[in-house]
Amino acid sequence: MFWSVLPAHRAVLVARCDVMAAMFSGKYAEARSRVVPIHGVSSDAFLSFLEYLYTDTCCPASVLQAMSVLVCAEMYQVKRLQHLCEVCVCAYLQSMPSRELASTGISVVRLLRRAKCHNAEQLYVWLLHFIANNYLIFSHKPDFLELSDEEREQVERLRWPSRGYLQELSEYQQRRRKLRKSRCIVM
Repeated sequence: MFWSVLPAHRAVLVARCDVMAAMFSGKYAEARSRVVPIHGVSSDAFLSFLEYLYTDTCCPASVLQAMSVLVCAEMYQVKRLQHLCEVCVCAYLQSMPSRELASTGISVVRLLRRAKCHNAEQLYVWLLHFIANNYLIFSHKPDFLELSDEEREQVERLRWPSRGYLQELSEYQQRRRKLRKSRCIVM
């Protein structure tokens, strides 16, 4: 991964991020260094993180970038940014039409995994509900099988359309087909 040097004001970093305040004080190597290597996040995600620290705004360009910034926010324990990223992910996914959801390369189940891994509890719960509400789309995707038994059970319980609804719809459609076949058309 190619990294560039991203200039930043130490005073801003210390004022806006407790983890960085700790890094830049005391006997840590970062306190004495002018260049601090950042590991575990892409340069784009870290640049968005810096933008947030400077401006208190966050506008990720995609679901995946929002998740990357969320990881960075969790790593540096900037809760407000983490929550903003959670909102961005939800907004992006909600704005997708069903056709796009069905064909997108974005794995909602993998987003769910990352949300759980990075302590984004509200996003995790929201994604479970999102999968349940779009059950017919997600249940046919291969990564649906990656859900844990507990998650799958919850999705099945909350799913829409429900099994009862689908059963009633099927019975209704069968009755309509029978009625159409039995009708006599007079001209």
